[in-house]
Amino acid sequence: MRSANLIPQGCPMVCAAPTIFTNARIVTLWEALPEVDAVSVVSGRIMHMGTLEEVRLACGNTAKEVDCGGGTLYPGFIDTHSHLSLYAGCISHVRCGAELGSVASVLEALRRWGDDHPEADWIIGYGYDDSGIGDKRHLARNDLDAVSRDRPVFVKHMSLHLGYANTPALERLGIGRDSAVRGGEIYRDDAGTPTGVLAENAAFAAFAGLPSLGPGQFASNLRKAMAHYNAQGFTTIMDGGVDLDGAPDRVMNAYMSLARSQELTARIYLQFLPDIAERLASLGLWEWGDEHLAFGGVKCFADGSIQAYTAALEEEYFGRPGWRGELVLEPDELERIVSRYHRLGVQVAIHVNGDRAVETALLAFEKAAAEWGRKGSSPLAPVERSTGPVPPLAPCKAPHMLVHAQLATPAQIQRMRDCGVFPTFFARHVTVFGERHRAIYLGPERAARLDPVGVCLRLGMPFGLHVDTPVLPPTALGSMYSAVTRRTDAGNLLGEEFAIGPLDALRAYTVHAARCCGGERDRGCLRPGLLGDFVVLSHDLEREDPLRWDEIKVYMTVCGGNIVFGA
Repeated sequence: MRSANLIPQGCPMVCAAPTIFTNARIVTLWEALPEVDAVSVVSGRIMHMGTLEEVRLACGNTAKEVDCGGGTLYPGFIDTHSHLSLYAGCISHVRCGAELGSVASVLEALRRWGDDHPEADWIIGYGYDDSGIGDKRHLARNDLDAVSRDRPVFVKHMSLHLGYANTPALERLGIGRDSAVRGGEIYRDDAGTPTGVLAENAAFAAFAGLPSLGPGQFASNLRKAMAHYNAQGFTTIMDGGVDLDGAPDRVMNAYMSLARSQELTARIYLQFLPDIAERLASLGLWEWGDEHLAFGGVKCFADGSIQAYTAALEEEYFGRPGWRGELVLEPDELERIVSRYHRLGVQVAIHVNGDRAVETALLAFEKAAAEWGRKGSSPLAPVERSTGPVPPLAPCKAPHMLVHAQLATPAQIQRMRDCGVFPTFFARHVTVFGERHRAIYLGPERAARLDPVGVCLRLGMPFGLHVDTPVLPPTALGSMYSAVTRRTDAGNLLGEEFAIGPLDALRAYTVHAARCCGGERDRGCLRPGLLGDFVVLSHDLEREDPLRWDEIKVYMTVCGGNIVFGA
């Protein structure tokens, strides 16, 4: 077996006590050395790889050894899109998911939490799933008034694109008969009275109006949230949209505090909503940070959620004839944002679910590329620059992104490739929501082409996978299962022709995912000099039947050579 070693210039043979990881099938995803028996980490980075004897000899007598239990060791998983800071806030709230079974059970859970926390000014829940709960309906103001007529009660929909408020909550939030929110909707009854249901920007504005956790409690929750990701094998987390909860200062103070005290158990890459992005741009704080905490790009929304009927589709919804959803941002506003940050060399990540939203975002990226040239560090094939004088592009290490891209067509994916835009797919949608998309929202034909990752594979197009936590709990294995099997929770196949192989899914969470945060030079595979970030699984993904992947356990997660989950 070949080996590989790295001795940094100006360093003694051993910079710090090495740690050797062994007793595992070690899959590097590095073409030059695909599999080794042992790997050593020194000062947070990989130093030696090869047979155990070779690595022991290279490390000397000071090395300690970690037994990986006979599992399979891979590069650490990289989450390309979720909302870690929102998830941290949810930890202090009431889980109102479909597993509770009925509206009555949800209301009882909220009521019980309120009784147990009489000091709390608000009662807040999250994760309500109107099409997954037995009653198959949204919550209404009157439902939540039954929980409390004195205290505000607010529940976030599982998509995070809807919210539900009782009467005191509407009053606290300043929402009345004449209220309006640009890019959002306040549902009303026939008399014009708000029903308590808020959509898109109206929901986001409500989230910002909810009480914030204190700095200490939020930092504690953030540590717990990272631990949940570590338990699923994640070593890098992209927080896609700082300011969604309306408390960016609290979020940033917590991240910075944990980074200073070396309490980050995963590497964090932040994307910011446009208002915060403008504040940072004025200070030049782009691509600021280090391998532990990095400031990334801009995150904005082109549309909403399919389950909330707020995604922008080219054709009408299957279950709502005549309705195609609406764009959250007008095309000219989206073009302005993309053009501004493209010229600055800053990554732009756009939330798109419907095919009409994908089209709008693609046109904005294509226009910016035609006017200013394509971003220099983008990993895909080049496009022609426009003629005439063009100012030099600012350096940018991370490509633009389309987030979710549920209904992207093959032609649209080809255009993503042509202009260097990187898609990341919410493949878990196929399993968790596939049956509902087929029967309620999209109909059989469109539901079959949800998350067409196989098209990317055929085009030689790299892509990422994610589950958009807290929409769903963090999982890489569950997401890969959906992309590989294309099975719904009822066991039916949905668009089998769009399936990919286990190694393709693994690359989507490692090698390709690293590009989304500009990290391909220091993570995503295993080779000397890269970060010592690993996950050890109980089974080999390439050798185990994907239909049995639910039996696979995460034995260990390692970030920078430190064991952050497992033993």
